[in-house]
Formats: sequence, C-alpha cells, structure tokens
Amino acid sequence: MTDKDCLFCKIIDGQIPSHKVYENDLVLAFLDIFPLSYGHTIVIPKKHYYNFLDMPEDDMGNYFKELKKISLLIKEKLKIDGFNIVQNNFPAAGQVIPHLHFHIIPRMKGDGPLRMIPGKVQAKEDDLRKIIKKIKD
Repeated sequence: MTDKDCLFCKIIDGQIPSHKVYENDLVLAFLDIFPLSYGHTIVIPKKHYYNFLDMPEDDMGNYFKELKKISLLIKEKLKIDGFNIVQNNFPAAGQVIPHLHFHIIPRMKGDGPLRMIPGKVQAKEDDLRKIIKKIKD
C-alpha cells in the first residue's frame, strides 16, 4: 500500500533515488540528504502510514525490531558513540513528509546537544557513497 503523491513512497518504488542503508520486505532505511550528523539515516515502513498513530499495533513490533537492527548496524559500522532516534507526528511537531519515519542520528562524545533544526547544507554525493560503503562492508 503506497500513496502515489508521497515522496517516501516514490523512494520505495524507485521513482526517486536514495542511498539505501538497509532494505527488506517491511522497511527501507536510507541516508538523509540534509543530515544533522554523519550517517543520519531515515527508516520508513514500506506500507504507507501517515504517522505513528496511523500504524496498526500489530505492525509495530516487527517495525521496531527492524529499527533496532538498523540502529545497531549504524552504531557498529560507523563506530559512533551513540545515537538519537527521533520521530515527529503532525506538522505542528515538525513532521514534513506525510509518511511515518524515524531518524537515527549518530552521535559522538562531545558533539554537543542535538539540534532539532534540519540541516541546511545538502550532503555531497561522494560523502553519501562513502557512508554506504562503510555500512555495507
């Protein structure tokens, strides 16, 4: 189930390219092109849900298992000290894309408090490729 006008559904369908970190039948994880930190990853369910409240409880367990697996993959492969998991619901809370998604934001000791302002500098294509190589090797 996808929404033909949804940016993330278009990424799932391959209409818009992405730098895939992980993919299976349930989820797709890809690098954020306006990252808050090195390796900032977005994890989306392949079924279209508007936000967290829209996802049926029966689907949540499997989604969170995948979110945990992807978080561990990023932590180990990018050798980060920690990470934030952020999820916004409704525009008033900062939700920009109307498709449920979680952000895994890698953190290092001493990098200061998490800024919840979207990155203003688009990531360079070469940097995104290098991150994907580290994660997939």
